[in-house]
Amino acid sequence: MFPKKFLNQNIRIIKGKIYTASNYRDSVYGERQLKMNGENYRLWDPKRSKLSAAIYNGFSGMPILEDSEILYLGASFGTTVSHISDLSPDGHIFAVEFSPEPFSGLLRLAEKRNNIYPVLSNARNPDRYSFFMERDPEIIYQDISQRDQISILFNNLDCFNHWQHAIFILKATSIDSSMKPSEILNEVTGLLKKRAGIHIISITDISNYHKGHFLLFLENTN
Repeated sequence: MFPKKFLNQNIRIIKGKIYTASNYRDSVYGERQLKMNGENYRLWDPKRSKLSAAIYNGFSGMPILEDSEILYLGASFGTTVSHISDLSPDGHIFAVEFSPEPFSGLLRLAEKRNNIYPVLSNARNPDRYSFFMERDPEIIYQDISQRDQISILFNNLDCFNHWQHAIFILKATSIDSSMKPSEILNEVTGLLKKRAGIHIISITDISNYHKGHFLLFLENTN
């Protein structure tokens, strides 16, 4: 089920479930916590986090390291952001969210964690938040359920042209609910392949946890 080895040592498999080792003791979204050998572990629920769902389904490319520079688009209340915060305790996570209500929850999370930088902005306009970062992010993570999600991705990849990897959560039905998710996936992969400098490393179907969703793992070849 799981990859044999994770590059990030803060991902732990305990009794067949994924946990993240955390420097913080507070629950973020009511997740179960364990204490073992003086360390705190948070259950990473695949039904609440698409990145966790991908790992349960065999995604092994996890590029997030302990000191990664990350741009997270579509941060919402910070459920997945909080686990990425666990994975990269010495890194920086610039979490972009447009809606005021979830952003207020993201702010509360950032007040407790020193590696999360919440940004109230529209991910369609990366030039409006690019100045927050001293350098281009190494990883761009996008989870936005909008019809124009692929153009949002391209806008950010073009703005931060020194990115190394991107994790793109594709919600196919948000693009066109009249088409099969597999048909949308084929169209999107076709667009990505035509784009210079983008290589698709892997595609993980996570529809068993999140209907009509896929995780596309991308590499910058420029």
